[in-house]
Amino acid sequence: MNKQIKNSKIKILIAITTSLALGLFVGKSNDSNFFNTNAVVQAAHVKGNLGKLTTPKKMRGTWYGKAFDMNYKSNTIDKLRVKAHKIGSDELHRQDTNAKGIKNTKQTRNWVRAFYPVTFKKDKNIKYISMFPWFSPVASGRSLGLYHYKGHRVLIERTTSSYRITNVYWRSAKLARMYGGTKPKELKTFAQW
Repeated sequence: MNKQIKNSKIKILIAITTSLALGLFVGKSNDSNFFNTNAVVQAAHVKGNLGKLTTPKKMRGTWYGKAFDMNYKSNTIDKLRVKAHKIGSDELHRQDTNAKGIKNTKQTRNWVRAFYPVTFKKDKNIKYISMFPWFSPVASGRSLGLYHYKGHRVLIERTTSSYRITNVYWRSAKLARMYGGTKPKELKTFAQW
């Protein structure tokens, strides 16, 4: 007798749950966006944004290097990840240089305005990605470009304030330990426009 009561209670609960779910489904189906499989979710437009910049495929991956400068040489190895639209934590975006009223917002706090290809005189035709803060009146930032050095593909980093070489990134930490902290002799320390 108890089994029959339990079974009938379960059947009643299932019937109630099904009818509630069906009622919600029918109510939602009248909403025009409920079944719209072609709906595109659009991000909020940011003034001056021309879309993301894509890095060259040969540049993507994890790189290792030791920072150096005129009177400084680091002993620690830096790790840099290059993705299709990101370098480190910076998201690469193209910016309309004629746009007025560009501001930093929550959405743009990790954005950089990026340019590719950027080349310098007497720099072995290296094509750099130059990156600047999304909104900044000063020319602070960095440039990264691919180069072959000691039989390996390396990533040359230059500051954008004086365009001097401050790091050479290698594909492995082992290579960075062996060769890191020095620039290729054939490249000038300071780049020229």
